[in-house]
Amino acid sequence: MFIQCLKKWRQETGGNVAVIFALALVPVLVMVGAAVDLSRQVNTDRHLQSAIDAASLAGARAMEDASLSNADIRQIALNSLNANLSSAHDDVACQNSQVAIDRDAGTVRVTSECTMGTLIGGSITPHSMAVSNGATSKANVTKLDLALMLDVSGSMRGTKLADLKTAAITAANTLIDSSTGDRVRISFVSYSTSVNAGAYGNAALGRPVDDDRDGDGLNKVCVSERTGLFAWDDDDPTFNKWVGDDATSCPTSSLLPLTSNLNLFEQEINKLTAGGWTAGHLGVAWSWYLIAPDWSSIWPSASAPHDYTEPHTIKAVILMTDGQFNRRYERSQGNSNQQARRLCREMRDENVLVYAVAFQAPNGAKNTLKNCAGDDSRFFDASNGGELLDAYAAIASQLSALTIVD
Repeated sequence: MFIQCLKKWRQETGGNVAVIFALALVPVLVMVGAAVDLSRQVNTDRHLQSAIDAASLAGARAMEDASLSNADIRQIALNSLNANLSSAHDDVACQNSQVAIDRDAGTVRVTSECTMGTLIGGSITPHSMAVSNGATSKANVTKLDLALMLDVSGSMRGTKLADLKTAAITAANTLIDSSTGDRVRISFVSYSTSVNAGAYGNAALGRPVDDDRDGDGLNKVCVSERTGLFAWDDDDPTFNKWVGDDATSCPTSSLLPLTSNLNLFEQEINKLTAGGWTAGHLGVAWSWYLIAPDWSSIWPSASAPHDYTEPHTIKAVILMTDGQFNRRYERSQGNSNQQARRLCREMRDENVLVYAVAFQAPNGAKNTLKNCAGDDSRFFDASNGGELLDAYAAIASQLSALTIVD
């Protein structure tokens, strides 16, 4: 009887499928779980990378604001990262998020490591899987060196000079604020019969700094054209490259090297007084010298111009006159208009942006300024104080846009 039952059991195949299915179910479940976990890992990795990208960009944009500290930038980046990670799967835990700030390179790097639970973790597969990513964004910290050439000849007396002061101060306030720090700097040179190089004149003339041979004080040093081979260059003033000393008179007001101090700029602008003729080419030359890297030894260290080749650096001048350029000293180099045009060409060859504003000026002066700008979009013709203010505001707006768009 027992043997018959055994034979019958051995011949019975009805449960084979169930047994095989049970044996096969384990690897199938493992494969399905692994596939699901892999898909979730890929999605989490993409989500993490997107969050890190956004965080590094947020940090880079924050770096453009010079008023923010490294701690502020780091917190802004982490806040962005955490906000974007909050929409991830509930079992995703991100720790050890880092924000590295490099002010010199202008970069913000964000890294983060996350873990996520597995579908059947702990039995056959690991309890969790790790994902980590990083991203670096570069801040647009474009620098601007700007020089204003301001006409203070006799025809600028009264309301016209007041309008010019207002326009210059308004432009400076458009360009400089707490967010720009010292990456945006502005300077000016006033001119009439010549340029008063003030405290910097003796160095440019190759004289001792305490030389007062004219007896009118060290803050009044009249200069004329540089002559010879270096007449049209922005080379540093050294032996055989000094500026000229033929000027017989110059304005009382002088110049201000590059600064980001708005109070100082306004204070010096308000000292401008008008009188004399119009040696416009000297104003052009000295506006160039104010932003020329080779002149760094003449100016205070904080006013040293950036190199022409320094990445993300803009050089610009704003030329202005209300009259014909009519005063020169070195006749062999051409009249004031001819010299101004050549100096402007040389500036533009160094990629200096030349803007020009004619303020109730005659056609001859307008033609010189248009030629200097080299582009009609950078030439402005103002017939009254309101239009002068608008011209300087428009130029400041253009330059401001250049400093925030890479």
